[in-house]
Amino acid sequence: MKNGVNIFTAIIVIIVGLYDLSYAYNRRHQPTNKAGLRAFTILGVIFTVGGIVMLIMKLCNFI
Repeated sequence: MKNGVNIFTAIIVIIVGLYDLSYAYNRRHQPTNKAGLRAFTILGVIFTVGGIVMLIMKLCNFI
């Protein structure tokens, strides 16, 4: 039995990434609180892409 990424972990990482992207998207027109907008966008992209890669690797039995 191989130890690897759980499928639920990959799904949670995708959800967190999509939440970060939606937070950045919804805050883009507000004049205040623009300091973390780029950070939330970058983290959202990293988490979403990483979660999709983990999910694909799990479904193809690479891990």
